[in-house]
Amino acid sequence: MTFTLLIGNNFISNSPKDIKYDNKILFKLDQNQNSNIPSISVNVFDQKNNQVVKVENNILKECSSELTKKKSEPEHILIVDKSGEIIFESRVLDSKTILVSGIFYINGLKLTITQNYIVLPSEKWIMHDKVNANNKDIIITNEGIVSIS
Repeated sequence: MTFTLLIGNNFISNSPKDIKYDNKILFKLDQNQNSNIPSISVNVFDQKNNQVVKVENNILKECSSELTKKKSEPEHILIVDKSGEIIFESRVLDSKTILVSGIFYINGLKLTITQNYIVLPSEKWIMHDKVNANNKDIIITNEGIVSIS
């Protein structure tokens, strides 16, 4: 069964695998064989390159003591900072859809994914893209979201 990723009001269909920016993996997606739902694995780092969140196959493994775990279930992980800003969220909406948002630092650059848009380090916004992943990796670029052939 295939699944769709929703990031920043962008729809990436047909089971995307690794989601990348600037040749760095932001997170990995797969289909959980046991429950048949989309599965995410991610390491989230702060601005100083310290790991603050670790998720493996929809299971929260590590969370910095500086952050608050609002939800820690396989279908919904929500981690916020002291001001309430979402640091990482993954939510399985149904067996075919996963929504991901958060703040990702790549080589010291901040990439923000909200439920409504993606803000690149250049401050350009990306939203309303529809991409067919064809079971391949996806890369977020200044020109938009593309599937890697």
